[in-house]
Amino acid sequence: MKITQKQRFLNAIRKQQELNDRPPIWFMRQAGRYLPEYQEIRQNKTFEQLIQNPEIATEITLQPIKRFDLDAAIIFTDILTPLYGLNIGLTIKPGVGPIIEKTVQKPEDVEKLEITTPEEHYPYLIEEIKQTRNKLEQHALIGFSGAPFTIASYLIEGKSTRDASKTKAFAWKYPKAYKQLLEKTTQILINKLLVQIENGVDAIQIFDSWALYLSQKQYEELAMPYVQKILHHPQIKDIPKIYYSRGTAHLINKIKRLGADVLSIDNTMTISEVLKTTDNQKAIQGNLDPAVLLSTPKITRYETLKVLNEGENAPGYIFNLSKGIIKDTPIENVEAMVKTVKKFKEA
Repeated sequence: MKITQKQRFLNAIRKQQELNDRPPIWFMRQAGRYLPEYQEIRQNKTFEQLIQNPEIATEITLQPIKRFDLDAAIIFTDILTPLYGLNIGLTIKPGVGPIIEKTVQKPEDVEKLEITTPEEHYPYLIEEIKQTRNKLEQHALIGFSGAPFTIASYLIEGKSTRDASKTKAFAWKYPKAYKQLLEKTTQILINKLLVQIENGVDAIQIFDSWALYLSQKQYEELAMPYVQKILHHPQIKDIPKIYYSRGTAHLINKIKRLGADVLSIDNTMTISEVLKTTDNQKAIQGNLDPAVLLSTPKITRYETLKVLNEGENAPGYIFNLSKGIIKDTPIENVEAMVKTVKKFKEA
């Protein structure tokens, strides 16, 4: 009996690889700038106008499913969406990224920080999930959030960071306020995840973008407990959970203890290394370098097969990129990657 895309995806997460005809595939930033249809819908609109309009956001979420028939869709929104409800001057500037005008600089700023909820501060996300879920019967739907340390870093640094130095300095200088800030960001993210779960997502992914700037000790003290609080939350612990961070090979012994069902890895680690470190107890997601997709279809097929052959050794495996797809990626190379995954294991 033919299995659905959703079943294939969930089998991999549950480490039931033997039930699948092939690995499931989706990829980070699959709904985005490399797609001509995305460029068309984006014309004359800000990023906020895209994610805050449920009809447009739903259409963008479904674009890569319609074009490539991937196994899973991921909600088109942003890790900073929960912060739009705060009076901090958050904007996403083209070619720059997120900019926050009113940053957290002292303990009093943490005190003033409100804990946002989707119902009150960004209800458009709820409607987007409902609309998307209604249009996806056979495919899996992934909800997501940032991680507490990453969100706190944006609040303190005011933009993308190259070292999280201001965040770490804040933690050392104001330890009580830092803890309070992380507790608030944790609750903000739990609120975002719960509403996604309540409205029908099949799995959640936590993006910990700036964990790579932490040493093992710093990660254990400044980030890890708060991710664990999310993953072990009574209303979250039973849904399939994926944890993604990049450049964190040095943290894998900590990451494996977080409580995630799937470890999504970048290409600073090999799948084999992670399987060895985790005693083959974790499902794996990853980890094709997106730069491969800037080459040719032939090279793309070859490199995709290399990753697939390594992933076959995992108890559960989801094919993905090691980070988000690059905006100048030729569509023919994406097609070559997707077809290679879909034909894998064919006689």
